[in-house]
Amino acid sequence: MTKKLFITAVLLGTISFANAQSMGDITKAASTAKTASASSFDVASISNQVMGVLSPKLKLTDAQKPAVNALVNETLNKKKNLLPTIATDKAGYTSKMTANRESFTAKMKKIVSPTQFTALTALLPKSALAVTPLVQMLY
Repeated sequence: MTKKLFITAVLLGTISFANAQSMGDITKAASTAKTASASSFDVASISNQVMGVLSPKLKLTDAQKPAVNALVNETLNKKKNLLPTIATDKAGYTSKMTANRESFTAKMKKIVSPTQFTALTALLPKSALAVTPLVQMLY
């Protein structure tokens, strides 16, 4: 009876240890993936995608396009600088990205007409789960 109990305890301990080791590997892989995503965050490509959505949907004029493009690039560069903190300070990252979104919206309001701004608010994603290039910029 004691032998069976001992063998069972050793078996459970081994399984627990193996699972703990694999969880460490998963955590390490996720952390590495986040760091890699920060270094592979392509501002120019995402900017082109965002402008490809905003230009036709907001009917941006030729005079507005450079200002909006500059704001999009500014917002994307702020996000790129914040990405490394997502792994170490998730709450701080979320807080700063919220401020970044609000700043983008406030600055856009000064660039576009009220009609265009109404169209913009309809385009802005409500969460990071939306499928639009704007998510890559704002979340």
